[in-house]
Amino acid sequence: MAQAARAPSATVPEEPPPLPHSSSSSSSGDSGHVSQSHSSASGIGDEHAAPGDASRGEFLLAAAAADYASYLLPSPLENVASAGQIGTLDKSLEDLLIRVDEFVGMLDMIRNDSSQVINESVPHIHAKAMEMKKLYRKIDKLEAFVKMIGKNVAGVEEQIIKAESDLGNFPNTLKKLLYTINMPSFLNATANKDLRRQTWLLHPF
Repeated sequence: MAQAARAPSATVPEEPPPLPHSSSSSSSGDSGHVSQSHSSASGIGDEHAAPGDASRGEFLLAAAAADYASYLLPSPLENVASAGQIGTLDKSLEDLLIRVDEFVGMLDMIRNDSSQVINESVPHIHAKAMEMKKLYRKIDKLEAFVKMIGKNVAGVEEQIIKAESDLGNFPNTLKKLLYTINMPSFLNATANKDLRRQTWLLHPF
């Protein structure tokens, strides 16, 4: 045990320093050995790494292909449900296309009606409007004429009222005298004809 404990304390002889002229050659030689060792080591690593990377890429490619296949192609258990959904979708699309065709037809009909209205009805309406303006002018003239007649009738009524009032103030003796005067026969015949004519006009049947 004592010998074993004293063994590590033994001095190791120091190596002499390298010569100046041999240092470059030794360093160049060492660098060459080191580069060769690194290149050989890298070559060994590449040989071992290349098969692993290829297998990993193939695995990822297969997994991606399987995912896309499962996304695009349903499983056999889902074929029935997918077929039903596809049929429903096709029916809905057909109904939608029918509605679109009907809507397009309605738009064409509206367009044709609009063009017909613009080309035919609008000029006709314009002509009728001009005729209505002429009719309005005639109505205005007729209203003015009616107002004038009303004024004349009012004046005549005033004159009649005044005459009646004057006749009411006329002496009764003179009235009786006028009624008792015998008129000539031809005047009586004319008066009778006028009376009969007025009676026939009032009561024709």
